[in-house]
Amino acid sequence: MSAARIVTLEVDAVDADASGFEPVWHKGRRVGFVASAGYGYTIGKSVALTLLGDEFAGEGTALWVHIVGVERPARIIPASPYDPEGRRCGMRSFGHGR
Repeated sequence: MSAARIVTLEVDAVDADASGFEPVWHKGRRVGFVASAGYGYTIGKSVALTLLGDEFAGEGTALWVHIVGVERPARIIPASPYDPEGRRCGMRSFGHGR
């Protein structure tokens, strides 16, 4: 068995977000389960944490997550998508990120 690590997924959820224990797939093979998930209001995206083997855990890796019986595309993103300095989301207009 290879080493595993927790990764952050951005999930293309439409009408429901993952919440936990949903299977994660790579090219038709189940490679993990969602540990925790939900909608990230600060970043405006559906995100999930999952434990994956190193061979599947590279940033940008395309995966699928079953949410309420529907396969949703997902991809591995940087561990912390939140930008507290506001550099990526235009927070300068609110006096942040100077």
